[in-house]
Amino acid sequence: MRVRSLDGMLVGEAQGGTANVFAGLDAALATIVATTERALGAGGLGAVDLARCHVGLGLAGANVPAVAEALHARPLPFAAFGLETDAVTACRGAFAGGEGGIAILGTGTAYCVRARGAQTLLGGWGMLVSDQGSGADLGRRALAEALMALDGARPLTPFCAAVLDRFDGSAGAIVEFARTALPRDFGTLAPLVWDHAERGDPAAERLVAAALVDIEPMLRRMLELGSPALALLGGQAPRYRPRLSPDLAALVVEPAGDAMEGGIDLAREVYRTAGRSA
Repeated sequence: MRVRSLDGMLVGEAQGGTANVFAGLDAALATIVATTERALGAGGLGAVDLARCHVGLGLAGANVPAVAEALHARPLPFAAFGLETDAVTACRGAFAGGEGGIAILGTGTAYCVRARGAQTLLGGWGMLVSDQGSGADLGRRALAEALMALDGARPLTPFCAAVLDRFDGSAGAIVEFARTALPRDFGTLAPLVWDHAERGDPAAERLVAAALVDIEPMLRRMLELGSPALALLGGQAPRYRPRLSPDLAALVVEPAGDAMEGGIDLAREVYRTAGRSA
């Protein structure tokens, strides 16, 4: 959590626990309030100052109507707050409140465009039906590739051998792992894909190329929606960036700020709106 004064001066920052609304809305809100209070404390303020705060919240799942409804129904100790998904606040931060598009390429994937007076979210539906090119998706594909090599249907390249070594060469162990694995668990295999792709392993290269076939159309869709530039965020982003088609690579810029700055941009909007309605 980051707190700034109206003139932009930093008041304080603080780290908190999870604010995952799907793991419990009341617990998430308690974490937000407690973390805000600690950030205020870093600047010599306290709990009494919560009532003076205009807050911008960027939360995963905020685009689900039932979640937004439930959150707005909870009493919060702030003067006012605005709510957007974490992808939207990340986009606000990346382009300092201006127009642009972000691709979040991490354990999952999601895309957001702010252009032509509208905000558009793309992808981000979870690895079972979406999240192509994410760390989780690369990890799942790595297991599938290794199993085909184990069956003799594909060459046993050094990459495939490295994946199989993680499971003592046992297909059964891979199946047991996959049966209960979360996206972050699949994502632990993504570095193997990248490291071997950069060494020229054909199997790993094939997985990265397939991921780009899914990612690049999403980037082009953001351009169609009016995005003047693209920012790549997330742990996989530095590995994908040098592999983009030249026309897309030419439009990639460094983010101006992070998601917390995007939350502050939203908070400023909340403050201005509150002032007009007063």
